[in-house]
Formats: sequence, structure tokens, C-alpha cells
Amino acid sequence: MRLPRHTRYLIALLFAPMLLVACETVPEPGEIPEDLSRQQYFQRAQEAYDQRHYDTALVYYRTFIERNPDDLAGVAAAEYEIAFIHYRQGELDTAETKFLDLLARYEGDEDGMLPDWPRILAERILDQIQEERAVS
Repeated sequence: MRLPRHTRYLIALLFAPMLLVACETVPEPGEIPEDLSRQQYFQRAQEAYDQRHYDTALVYYRTFIERNPDDLAGVAAAEYEIAFIHYRQGELDTAETKFLDLLARYEGDEDGMLPDWPRILAERILDQIQEERAVS
């Protein structure tokens, strides 16, 4: 049975956004402009995350860390976000390792240069991971 033309167009319009989401192209670090501010890295990563383009978000956070190793607060925030993405994807072992690595940064932060929120949230999610494992 052949559908009427207007029905085929309507179906194509309904499925077009799903095709675009499915065809995500993950940028290479070299494709990310080098002059982005911290805010721009995080904004682009968050936009990718919101669209469920987790690999793209990870590339932005990792590229930020690689290019800005002296921005301790930004690195801590990016490391938290990377660990959180792994947690949301159900990769509990990877997330746990990354959260623990982040918390280890705070052990050497005698000057208080790191923001508190990544530490606090990492500790909470580590507790959730332990609870999830206890239920399993």
C-alpha cells in the first residue's frame, strides 16, 4: 500500500530530528577552537549533554582539561562533569574511579583553591553508587 504524498512528508518531518540526533559527529580535540573561554567549553559541553551527545560533551571537558591544566577550579569542575556523565550512562566502575580521582585532588588543596561543590557532589554520588551496588 502506497501512502499519500502529504503523509510521507509528514512522516519524514517527524523522523528527521531523530536522524539528526542519531548522526552525531563527535569533534576531534583539534577541531575545537583554541580561544574558547572556560564558560564556552562548559556551555558547549552542556549543550551536547542536553542533546544526549555524551561523547561530544566528554571531548569538550577533556579538551578543556588538556588545554587549561593550571585552571584548578575549572579542571575540578570538568573532572566532576566527566565522572557524572559516566555515572549517568551506568558506567559505575568508571564513574567511581573518576570521582575518587577527583576527591584525591582535594587532599592536596591546602590553599583552598578548589571549589567545594565538585567534592560535595562527588561524595554524594559515591554514596549513591554504593547504595546501588548494595541493592544489586
